[in-house]
Amino acid sequence: MVTTRSSARLRANITSAKKVANSEDLLQEILLRLPTKTLLRFKLVSKPWLSLISSTHFSLAHTRFLQNNRSLKPHAFFLDVLYKKLPSKFKFLRLNPNIKRLPPFDFIDAPRIRIIQSCVGLLLCVSESDYGLRYFICNPATKKFKVISVYEHEVIYNSYEYVANNLGLDPSESAKLFMDYDQRASVNLAFDPTIEVRRHAGVNLAFDPLISPHYKIFSIWQQLLFGKDPESTTCYIFPTYFIDIYSSETNSWSASKINFNSKHNINIDRAVFFNGAIHWDCADTQSWYIDVNNECLKTMPMPGVHSGFRYFRESGGHLHLVVAKGFSQLKFKIFEMETDYSNWYLKYNVHLEAETFTVVPRRQQNRMRSYLLSCVVQSDEDEGDSILVVLPNGFAISYNLEDGIVKRLRCSNIDKDGHDGGRFHAFPYFETLSCL
Repeated sequence: MVTTRSSARLRANITSAKKVANSEDLLQEILLRLPTKTLLRFKLVSKPWLSLISSTHFSLAHTRFLQNNRSLKPHAFFLDVLYKKLPSKFKFLRLNPNIKRLPPFDFIDAPRIRIIQSCVGLLLCVSESDYGLRYFICNPATKKFKVISVYEHEVIYNSYEYVANNLGLDPSESAKLFMDYDQRASVNLAFDPTIEVRRHAGVNLAFDPLISPHYKIFSIWQQLLFGKDPESTTCYIFPTYFIDIYSSETNSWSASKINFNSKHNINIDRAVFFNGAIHWDCADTQSWYIDVNNECLKTMPMPGVHSGFRYFRESGGHLHLVVAKGFSQLKFKIFEMETDYSNWYLKYNVHLEAETFTVVPRRQQNRMRSYLLSCVVQSDEDEGDSILVVLPNGFAISYNLEDGIVKRLRCSNIDKDGHDGGRFHAFPYFETLSCL
């Protein structure tokens, strides 16, 4: 029998392949270097591969590998348009040109889906129906989701007319009853508030796969106490909050784990999880953030800007607050939080009315309207800070805040779904294997 060099090489390759297949550690080291989409397809190779790629320890290792190789970056931004049809298709602002489309919500049978929050691969969403709100978290890349059964408290609803009549006020004179509402009056009274309203204020997600495979859900309730000074016509409103916490590690809720009073109007629906804490935006000079590990509340300063469209998120290891003003809302003040949480400073002040037309062909400029739909600050280690601006008719631009370079971006056409002049927030989409 004659053995050729090519046949010997073939047998050596087969032997090497068997060694890889029989060594999970070696196989994992090879698979870690592959993109998420490729790994999802490789689940079909065999049951051992399916088991390995689907495991929590592999998903964590893969996310950390992406981070160490500076590849853990958002591919796109989802826009929180209300998705009414099934399967819901995400409206998005594309960052990675290799991404042709984003995954639809065809794995969830739920109408009227709205995105609330994004945490490195996981989305916190809410679905609205005739039966109320249903919250869930999902990973669109893996098409996995989990419904969040929020810890229930008694909802106390009293109409404005009921409150006014019980306080002895004319219901048509709303200014009298709510005269101190904007300031959220906090005073020591010689009398007890008499009427209570309790409602569910929102849900927040805390998840960092670089630290732990587990996540926490924070369910926030607001309680309003109304009272009238019997010796005057002054009425007071006292907002208090209590927070229930769910841990995926223990699969259990802790009721009313955090309680606090606040005279500020907190924007709970626009929370940002960053640096181990959930941060809330507030148009006043102070806001709050939750220390997730210690499950306690702390205060932080705010710039105190009261008007304009606000966009609040983390980018490049910093908290940013973008405030858009002007007729078409294309004048931006961009604030950045100091790393020690001591103060915000105005980092950029830009006006993009003219720049929006520089990258649009002349024949299309008559279709373009300089009206802001959404914006986001995006930080890159190589290119620096940019502001991404979404406009009507599927137009979007990236404006580099350091060198002034303008680029056109691919964006979904929101107008096709009956855009009514409202604005949308953007949520980063990370393509990861994060497990639920």
